[in-house]
Amino acid sequence: MRYAVVLFVTLAFPACNTAPVSHSQSQVASPRPVPASEGPKSSTDSTIEFLLTSAATDFHTHHPPLPTRFRDVRSGHIMTQAGEKQYMLCGEFLPQEQEGKAEWMPFATIKTSGYEQYIGAQAVSFCQRSHVVWDKDEDLSSSLQSRLDSLR
Repeated sequence: MRYAVVLFVTLAFPACNTAPVSHSQSQVASPRPVPASEGPKSSTDSTIEFLLTSAATDFHTHHPPLPTRFRDVRSGHIMTQAGEKQYMLCGEFLPQEQEGKAEWMPFATIKTSGYEQYIGAQAVSFCQRSHVVWDKDEDLSSSLQSRLDSLR
């Protein structure tokens, strides 16, 4: 009898839609496939979003120096000794001029249990490690600038 139940379950449910249901979708199975753009974001994307928001908030809260522009902002990760990915955001910002000419300054925002942000030489030591794996060949400067501008 147990075999018949398993056989019934196997035969009755193979056509069910197994795509995850988001809060915005109905609980009724959709007859069409769900495009990736409608599905949940990957953990990497949400981590990058977190780092962009954290960096903008930190620059807004703990200034001077107040950034006027960003450049070469990119995301990457290193592997920790525990074998986990530790994500970071690295780039440079141009601080608001204060008596003289402003120079580009490096920064690093690192995902920890929250985040840590470093400016200057400490940022360089994080971002120029030989074992950093850069996630995408994408400049995130405009995304970071937009987040900072929205806080002003």
